[in-house]
Amino acid sequence: MAWWPPAVLVFAVALAVALLLLPRAAEPRRLGGTPAAAVSAPASPVTTRPPEPAALPDGPPVTPAGRGTWHVLPGPATLAGAGDGAEELTYTVELEDGVDEPGFAEDVDAVLGDPRGWIGQGKVAFRRETTPDAQPDVRISLTTPGTSRRLCGFAIPYDSSCHLSHRIVLNLARWIRGAHSFGGDLAGYRAYAVNHEMGHALGFGHVGCPAPGAPAPVMMQQTFGLSNSYLAELNRVEPGAATRIRPDGAVCRPNPWVG
Repeated sequence: MAWWPPAVLVFAVALAVALLLLPRAAEPRRLGGTPAAAVSAPASPVTTRPPEPAALPDGPPVTPAGRGTWHVLPGPATLAGAGDGAEELTYTVELEDGVDEPGFAEDVDAVLGDPRGWIGQGKVAFRRETTPDAQPDVRISLTTPGTSRRLCGFAIPYDSSCHLSHRIVLNLARWIRGAHSFGGDLAGYRAYAVNHEMGHALGFGHVGCPAPGAPAPVMMQQTFGLSNSYLAELNRVEPGAATRIRPDGAVCRPNPWVG
């Protein structure tokens, strides 16, 4: 029988123990318990900003710029609102060259001949002239946005119509798309635009909303909005203009008519 030194025996025992433990040590460690459910980040709420009240609504395409010249539309001469003591004001209906808008003249005639408009005050009558060489008191001209900006200015950076000396410039973009204030009531907006600019021709200036929820006066800038505070802020670009409207928070309802 061979004799092994004590040191060799100790080493042999240690080696045997290590070999027995090695397979278990090499196994991956397993953790007990139930896997936690995956946590997803909460979905961000989808917010839709309301449109800027003064911005041009979306809609059909609009001819951006015309030739800067106009032609008088033919048609029957009309007289609306004649009566005792009524001052007669003559007008022509014109299109900027390069624009085709069927029915424009008929729409203008209908608005000016409506008793809810200026003739209902009993102080003015409108007579339309239709000859190319006419010299009316007011020319009502449907005009592309590019030409309108050149004639009316663009200090308030939103498309609008305006009144110049002896000319009403009706913005084609607004005529086709209207204004957010009137929602989808395009006929109502068109009546407002004609009555508002004719009001300037008759000598009336801008006014504000008289009381919350009231029908907006026709001389309120309803193309831009129905809130006094909003309109006062817009008009700050024109010295003195904002002082005509008090930023009192009053909001009116859209109204295309004079009375």
